[in-house]
Amino acid sequence: MRSLGIDVGVRKGLDLVLLDEGLAPVATHRRLPVTALGRLIEEHRPDVIAVDSPPSWATSGRARRTEREVRWFGIQCFGTPTRDRGADHPFYEWMRVGFEVFRVAAANGYPRYGSGPPAGHALEVFPHATAVVLAGCLPPQGSNKRSWRGAVLRAAGVDGASLSSVDQVDAALAALTGLFALRRRFSAPGDPAEGVIVLPSATLPANPYRRCPAAPEEEVEQPPFAGMSPCRCGDPECAALTGAEFARGHDAKRKSGLWARARAGQEAVDELRRRGWELPPEMR
Repeated sequence: MRSLGIDVGVRKGLDLVLLDEGLAPVATHRRLPVTALGRLIEEHRPDVIAVDSPPSWATSGRARRTEREVRWFGIQCFGTPTRDRGADHPFYEWMRVGFEVFRVAAANGYPRYGSGPPAGHALEVFPHATAVVLAGCLPPQGSNKRSWRGAVLRAAGVDGASLSSVDQVDAALAALTGLFALRRRFSAPGDPAEGVIVLPSATLPANPYRRCPAAPEEEVEQPPFAGMSPCRCGDPECAALTGAEFARGHDAKRKSGLWARARAGQEAVDELRRRGWELPPEMR
């Protein structure tokens, strides 16, 4: 069995990880344009495709039933609005890219999943929710997203040594969800007519998830220059050193990153509020 996980991005493109039953990445791809996706699907022909995006607009309101049900478990996620609310809104551009991913998948023989056996379908998944379900709890307050999700992957038996970014970690979590679905160890809350989020467990808790206990602090290398420390903007490619919290101009980068990651849970929303920065337009 092989599952292709896809993390959707707008400017950065798509990150993809192909996992097999041995839980080792068979192939990874970074910053792939959607126009190249069909060729890659034909090259790998996975048993299932797992996409970190809704497949289409909601049929009514500001969120789909699947998102409301996932939120009940304490897992924060953005709602998918109706077409008239989201088609021209810049924030939802990533969803529009995701819709195109599902269209390409369907054109290559993987129709959108709604119910029944998942093999041969394109599933909607949510890496943050996958990590919470597998861990049995929400991430500890203040935890680093890449580190925590990477630890969840390792605990599940996935060799993540070759995953070079948080987007690839998310693509691997998506692929892992697809493998759980192929093994019939999954849940899919929501209305199949408007899309369901696939979660990697056949049973879900009777109560909302609570936070994981804080992990012991990891040892941190001493900064290479006295009085200087790494910039805390959160960009994995940032190597700047600074005597303040952010390198010059990188507070804006941090804010932009929080907007992009607010979909992953309440932590990003809490930090935006703590810093006195405005929330994304649709959350105000």
